[in-house]
Amino acid sequence: MSILKLTKLPAVAAAAALFAAVPTVATAQSGVDLVPWAGAYIPTRNSVSDLDNALSRDVSVIGGARLTFWGSGHLGFEAVGGYAPAKIGGETLNEVNTNLLVAAARLMLAVTPTTNRVAFYIAGGPALLTRGHNTFDDDKSHTDFGGNVGAGFRFGLGASNNAAVRLDLEDYLYNGDFGGGNDFQNDLVASLGLAIPIGGHTGDRSGS
Repeated sequence: MSILKLTKLPAVAAAAALFAAVPTVATAQSGVDLVPWAGAYIPTRNSVSDLDNALSRDVSVIGGARLTFWGSGHLGFEAVGGYAPAKIGGETLNEVNTNLLVAAARLMLAVTPTTNRVAFYIAGGPALLTRGHNTFDDDKSHTDFGGNVGAGFRFGLGASNNAAVRLDLEDYLYNGDFGGGNDFQNDLVASLGLAIPIGGHTGDRSGS
């Protein structure tokens, strides 16, 4: 099985799991949230080597926003965008920012209703990662396609639970070249965000 196919499997498996779990989940509340967030970008494969350099991908800060659409049932959809400096350095190469942009379109499943004071959800879908600077050529950018899978908690605020604090853990899986050839990459994003209701929510969510 090719590495390209492997990068697609997590997103496909996540989508299948979402649909399989739907019949057992209670109804969630419809609404649209804007979620500014910030956190840590953690490359699990942080050592990259080529003929002349032993490169290291460092843990970095990351921040961005989500636009989340919760349906009247258990399913939702989310568009995610973020930016990380994503520094790379080595013994013979000064540390540089690769200016990483991440984006994902995720199918959401409320495992417990989003009307609850504490809600748990899982998500998955396709992702895109763009580096503004190539490790060895500052004038060359590079874009990789892959998958995003994740899970998180939504902690409702106020009597209605419309606004919330969100804690998310995401995994970006893709085939990327950081100077040593194309290799399977597995990058984690841990983030904290504030869900701000911008439409569609009812006034009373406290009865769930």
